[in-house]
Amino acid sequence: MSTDHNGHRKQLQNAFDKFDLPKALEALESLSTEEVIAAFAAKLAQPGAFQIRGNRTKRNEFYDSLLNAPVMTNHHAQAQPFARDLNDKIQIIERSFDETRSSLPKCDISKFPEDIQFWSHVERASRELKDLHDAAQQAMAEIEVRAKANLQFAMPEMVIVKLPDGNEVNVDAAYSNIISSLSLTLKMLSFEHNLLSEGKLLAPQKVAITDEHIFKAGSIQLYAITWNALEDIANRTLFFGGEITSMENAGIPRSSLPEDFYSKFADPLFFHREPSEVEVYDFLANRRLHSWAVQNTIRFIQGANQLIPVMAKGAVAPSLSGGPFVSKEEGIALATLAEILSFDVFSDQERYHGLTLREWVRGYCSLKLLAEAKQADSCLVMFDKAELEQGFSDYQIPALHIPTLIHHLTFGQDSRDLYDSPLIRSQDGKYSLLADVLITCNLPNVLFSRLSSLDTQFEKKGKGFEGKVVSFFHERDYQCKATSFSIDHAQYEYDALLLLDDTLFLVECKNTLLSGNHAVQALRYSKFIDDTVKQVKRLERGLRARPEVVESLFDRKLSELTVVPVILNSMNYSRQPIDGVYISDYSALGKFFDESTISEFHWKDGEKKMRKIIHRLWSGERPTSQELLEYLSFPPQLKLIMEHLTYLPYARPTSESSVFISRVLDVDEPAMLRAKQEAPAVA
Repeated sequence: MSTDHNGHRKQLQNAFDKFDLPKALEALESLSTEEVIAAFAAKLAQPGAFQIRGNRTKRNEFYDSLLNAPVMTNHHAQAQPFARDLNDKIQIIERSFDETRSSLPKCDISKFPEDIQFWSHVERASRELKDLHDAAQQAMAEIEVRAKANLQFAMPEMVIVKLPDGNEVNVDAAYSNIISSLSLTLKMLSFEHNLLSEGKLLAPQKVAITDEHIFKAGSIQLYAITWNALEDIANRTLFFGGEITSMENAGIPRSSLPEDFYSKFADPLFFHREPSEVEVYDFLANRRLHSWAVQNTIRFIQGANQLIPVMAKGAVAPSLSGGPFVSKEEGIALATLAEILSFDVFSDQERYHGLTLREWVRGYCSLKLLAEAKQADSCLVMFDKAELEQGFSDYQIPALHIPTLIHHLTFGQDSRDLYDSPLIRSQDGKYSLLADVLITCNLPNVLFSRLSSLDTQFEKKGKGFEGKVVSFFHERDYQCKATSFSIDHAQYEYDALLLLDDTLFLVECKNTLLSGNHAVQALRYSKFIDDTVKQVKRLERGLRARPEVVESLFDRKLSELTVVPVILNSMNYSRQPIDGVYISDYSALGKFFDESTISEFHWKDGEKKMRKIIHRLWSGERPTSQELLEYLSFPPQLKLIMEHLTYLPYARPTSESSVFISRVLDVDEPAMLRAKQEAPAVA
């Protein structure tokens, strides 16, 4: 491709960024329609496409003129409707955000002073968390009673509880919804009332809140949920496809909603779409990771936590250089991080935004302990700054790094939510904390989320995971080797070459964090997978160009072997193959080699007891390459979850008279559990 041609593409991209109409029109004259479509997609179907705040006049005038220009009509007729469709969607999305923001001052709670507004939302969330916590404690206590009585029970993948209002909810999803809506509400209030100082929220001084205030705060909370849902579905529609239309145009029967709904919302806006393949596999990965965390917690109820050395009650906190730990959560979190990152986090002295991983974990764990010690009836606790600093010092956080820790744990613009940064700083210098946020969170997930929001890179984790994979196969007496060579000065590095029967698995190891069900991160992860597929195909070509390498490693001719490229993720991301490249994860692959069956089981006497075999992965003494390929094509445990996915609609009001409807991907947990229990046994 010529330098001039590349220059025209860059010129169009720059014109989009600067709203430079003459330069854009000039570039369009020299580009193909396919290139123009790609340029519009790169601008209008990517993160940052819609503008939530600020003046959009210049941008709108630019696109109105550009999309109606003769060069678009005469030379790029196919690109024109594509770009118009994206531009129209963006403007509909932005109008919905504007409508939601305009509704906030009309809410009853907005008529009160800003301090009452602010603390009403915090107190409302505090009460909701307490109700949820009490219900969850009861559910977990029932499991614990059965466990200690040596009664059999099925291991739940998610905990479902009934709240005082009679509604049944997924505990983790409910906690997340409360924290997410409060986090977004506080961010909205921080912009509306200028409550930001150096990027951190600076709340009004705490005031007394009444039941009336809490009741009236409900409408703002509802709009916060709307805002969050709108941002999510807007991104998913632009990134992965879909229409924004009326229910009638989407073919949704009017009878699907009660008539009194239309008396309030006459013309609902409908995000008409199905989840893309990218979204489904991303959801499955995050669901599996979360399920593992839940089951791991319940396993510790069985007595495994006694293996974790924890300091005695009232003892001086141990140093960060060894054991015991300040809590079993600290030990579990560090072990989990070491497992995922594949390097020794216990002794690692590298600083990630000013703190070692041990200091990060100790910081969250000690804050939880400080909150528990101070918590009374409410889950809202408060600390003076000096009290907080002394508390961290007592838990052996080095004095030099305590200000950095408090800074990172304080809620602000760079915080995804109150899980990541649970401290709320107020204008009188005090720090508030919803204790249940830390009591219920999965600490490794929280830490990864916080470090991800700070754009952290773990340079050590890649090589550690590669070594771990090779060792895994060596320990099970399989031929597996890493190698590297060059062709015409180009380097080719092979993390693991696994020989199984007459098949050579070319394994590329990847240690990249999951999306956390965030649309933007899901898009980036899918691009990472696509790029890795290209990387593995290149490695396959390199291996075929140097067959003597295989012969020197395994004493087998490459021509006699079938080469199978595999991407192996450290996190729980597996999916069906792409362009002949299999995609699996360490957990799924380890399951295959260590267990020949998938079973339905229960727990008794602290041990996992198999009730029946519901799927046989391999039948001989050791698995064959064909059995492995069948498993890698689509593991049955993923298929089970996919068969029980739901995509249910939710109405989100943007004003007293307007609403949009979008659907959310989820799992029918009770139905999936029944399917496991009712599945026929196999021989």
